[in-house]
Amino acid sequence: MRVREPEEQIEHRILAAAVAEFAEHGFAGARIERISKQAGTVDRMLYYYYGNKERLYQAVLEKLYAEMIGAQRDFVLPPDPVAGMRQLIEHAWDHYVANPDLVRVIMNENLLRGRHIRQSQQVGRTSFPLVETVAEILSAGQAQGVFRRDVKAEHVLMSIMSLGFFYISNQYTCSAWMGVDLMSRPRRAGWRAHICEVVLRSIQA
Repeated sequence: MRVREPEEQIEHRILAAAVAEFAEHGFAGARIERISKQAGTVDRMLYYYYGNKERLYQAVLEKLYAEMIGAQRDFVLPPDPVAGMRQLIEHAWDHYVANPDLVRVIMNENLLRGRHIRQSQQVGRTSFPLVETVAEILSAGQAQGVFRRDVKAEHVLMSIMSLGFFYISNQYTCSAWMGVDLMSRPRRAGWRAHICEVVLRSIQA
C-alpha cells in the first residue's frame, strides 16, 4: 500500500521550487507548470495550497523574510560594542552571500514597488531583530564613548544592508565592466572586511 506523503513535505517542495522560479524569472515570467514540475507534483496542488500565482509569490516572500529574521534572531550579541558591530556586519553579509535568491526576489519586488509585501500581514507586522540589535549595539557604544553620539541607528542599518545587498545584486554587471570575478572567495572576503571598516570608521568617536 502506498504511503501518503505528509502535506508539509509537499508544501516544502513547492515553496523551494517557487523560490528558484521567481528568483530566476521574476513574478511576471514565473510559470506555475515549471514550479509544479520542479516540485514533483501537479499544477492543481499548487492551486489547492495557494489559490493563485500571486498568493504563491507572497508565500515565497514570507518564507524568505522568515528565514532572514530567524538568522537575525540567532545572532548572539557580544559584550563589546565594537566587536558586536563588526560581527553583526559580517553576519548580515554572510546571509546575503548564502542566500542569493533572497536578493533576487527582493530586487523583483522592488521593481513591483513593494506591492505584494505591503499586502502581507506576516511581513508587515514583523519586527526585524536586526533593527533592534543595531540600535542596542550603537547605544552601548555611545554610552562607552566609542561611537559618535550623532549617529542614527537607521543610517547604520541602511549602510550595512546597502553595502552588502548592492554587491550581490550587481555582481554580474560590475564583474563584467571591472573585468574581475566579484564572487571569487578572495574578493568576497575582501569586501566583507571593507564593509566592516567603512561602517566602523563612520561611527567611531
